[in-house]
Amino acid sequence: MKKSIKYAGIAAATLLAVAPVAAPVVSTVSETTVKAATNATYTNAADANVWLNQFADKTYATDAKIPSFGLTVGNNQSLSADAVASDPLIKDAQVSTANENNTFAKATDTKITSVQVYAIDANGNVDSSAMSQSDVNTRLANRLGGGVQVQLGYSYKTSADAAAATGTKTINFKYAKAAATTSVTKAAATYTTPISVEAGSKVANTQLQSSLNVSLKDQNGKELVGNTDEVASVTPSNQYFTTLKAAEVSATKGDADVTSGTFKANTTYYQRITLKATKGSALDTYLAAQAKTADGSYTINGISYANTNNGAIVAATDGATVTFVRTINAGSTEAAGWTTTDTTGVVTTKTAHNYYTLKNDDNQTIANRALGANTPWRTDKVRTNANGEKQYRVATGEWIDADDVVYSNGNDNNSNNGSGLTDIKTVSGVATLTKAKGYFMALFNDEGKAYDNKYLGSPSAWRVDRTAKGADGKTYYRVATSEWLQAGEGVSFK
Repeated sequence: MKKSIKYAGIAAATLLAVAPVAAPVVSTVSETTVKAATNATYTNAADANVWLNQFADKTYATDAKIPSFGLTVGNNQSLSADAVASDPLIKDAQVSTANENNTFAKATDTKITSVQVYAIDANGNVDSSAMSQSDVNTRLANRLGGGVQVQLGYSYKTSADAAAATGTKTINFKYAKAAATTSVTKAAATYTTPISVEAGSKVANTQLQSSLNVSLKDQNGKELVGNTDEVASVTPSNQYFTTLKAAEVSATKGDADVTSGTFKANTTYYQRITLKATKGSALDTYLAAQAKTADGSYTINGISYANTNNGAIVAATDGATVTFVRTINAGSTEAAGWTTTDTTGVVTTKTAHNYYTLKNDDNQTIANRALGANTPWRTDKVRTNANGEKQYRVATGEWIDADDVVYSNGNDNNSNNGSGLTDIKTVSGVATLTKAKGYFMALFNDEGKAYDNKYLGSPSAWRVDRTAKGADGKTYYRVATSEWLQAGEGVSFK
């Protein structure tokens, strides 16, 4: 299936939106008063069904690694079918390959009009509350609940003048029911401590489930975290302490200075993390016994429970709890200080690895988010810090290290100074993009300024009804209302 690229706008038109992992998508040009060239193809219900039937519900083993979900969710989407099919999570549900010659995915008017995601409970019921992209990945990564359902609303045209036909496709992503644990005779707990954060970074980030790395395995090496029959929850505290001892003995009052909502520079904090066993489970029975008499079968980061004050167990009628304390080290202000400047261009990931991780605004690695190898991404900001690190922004709150990409200025696609197009003339012709598949040309508005989220893929042909001159002296061809293609290498006009 062909891959394409999309650059979407962040809030204001000058910013970027959250982009998917692996193959991003190029949005198609809206068709208003000007139509695409006469070689446009259209689809039919049979073609649409071929595309839809290549996906089926997916059930994962309890220990399977689940791909991340990168599509923007909500109504009024305008994603190409190829973009949806190449999303890592959706692609994982692919059971066959649709015909590429004249299909739903190749039709010029094809688009996905909405992407909605819903939670599935343990009984297979769908919650009516829509989920965000972040919610989806957190739920899948932490094996929370029964899974998720992705619902695609789609449309297609059978001819240039036909009204769009519409429909929906749903794909369920669920977990296989874990075999019941009949008994727990040993438990090995592991979690990451210490962790490092930037000075001035948000305290709230360490209160998210996605910031945890807690594991609890039984005598057979079976992971219990994520199995709701055994572990009801794992919860990070919103309290912080300035000494390890205070954190170990207190559950209610933190004494660390985090009232500003951010971590102070050069300061060590201590945070409690509580794992709660499901009431009446094999784990609950085992922990309750350990709370009375530790027999050495329970370890925390390789140390016997009897020899540590950490990982404390408390038996309770609603399920035993285990409380760990992790250390949080906030770095220096100098190391955290970033200088950010505006830029305009494209960064293309290198090919040494299959994917490249992203950092958030606080320079922390983002869980379940990455960019695929050899994929181009539009960037609007670059930042450097006192340590000489350099990063490009590719989406709201998402940065990639400069060492992982190759930067270009976008082949001068934004060279017009935005002072407007002049010398507009009526013509009748076709503009043809002649470069190889995978190359994209920016579109410009009536002011001669490049759109942040509209491109044409090459090779392709587009009907032109106007030409104009830009302030940069270059010629522009109108291919749709308020959408202009800049003349130059890779564009021919007849």
